[in-house]
Amino acid sequence: MTIMKVIYKIKRKVFKTINLLGKRKKCYICKKSFFIFGKWRGGSKNISEYKKALLGVGSDSNNFSCFYCGCNDRERHLFMYFDKLNIWEKITDAKILHFAPERQLQKRIELLNPLQYIKGDLLKYGKDIQKIDATAIPFPDNTFDIIICNHVLEHVFNYKQALSEIYRVLKDSPGRGICILQTPYSRLLKNNFEDPGINTDELRNIFYGQEDHVRRFGEYTFFRSLEEAGFELNIVKHTGLFSENDAYYFGVNKNEDLIRVTKK
Repeated sequence: MTIMKVIYKIKRKVFKTINLLGKRKKCYICKKSFFIFGKWRGGSKNISEYKKALLGVGSDSNNFSCFYCGCNDRERHLFMYFDKLNIWEKITDAKILHFAPERQLQKRIELLNPLQYIKGDLLKYGKDIQKIDATAIPFPDNTFDIIICNHVLEHVFNYKQALSEIYRVLKDSPGRGICILQTPYSRLLKNNFEDPGINTDELRNIFYGQEDHVRRFGEYTFFRSLEEAGFELNIVKHTGLFSENDAYYFGVNKNEDLIRVTKK
């Protein structure tokens, strides 16, 4: 290990110790209180003016990661929603498909002993994570009670085919068949925005928000795509469950509602 790496590790340890003296923020998952969350790529100051103007719904880049358990704001937000809506209770004895499984959410689900828990990712697979293409899910119709697809669709070129596949493998029996489909989208745009001319990491980062995103969803078109795929929208408003202080304290985006869908 080089001297620079040793110095970095010491500085990080000192920072994490001092940060714990604060009470301004709290990680909803690991329950530690501190001064600040980690920023995503330097925070909002590094977000393009174009992206800011679109009134995007997505991550809180200024309150992104917990230094202590490694969760991000989108993961914390799901924990908050799952607590309020008693979704954890539905996991026991359920068949679950979880795309790009977040570490803390994965651990919590495993503790609840689901009947079947399939973790899938197209690129980051191995060990207990299967290689699964969301546009060609290798399971029979009506297999899963719960599907979690948290900030994945913005990476998928043929997202309508992915929605069709998710619909196909989701159960439609009473009390079962819940799907969570979070994705960044713009409340200003009516139509999705994607163009073949936006073909470099730099351009995708400016216009789509990240170099591996392939579009910016428009709210109207995205929700209509869900309905056209056959889903019934059961969207849960953040403001209907949480206070403005909750969003600040736990470091989540107050504008990100829970996109919960079922089969019609």
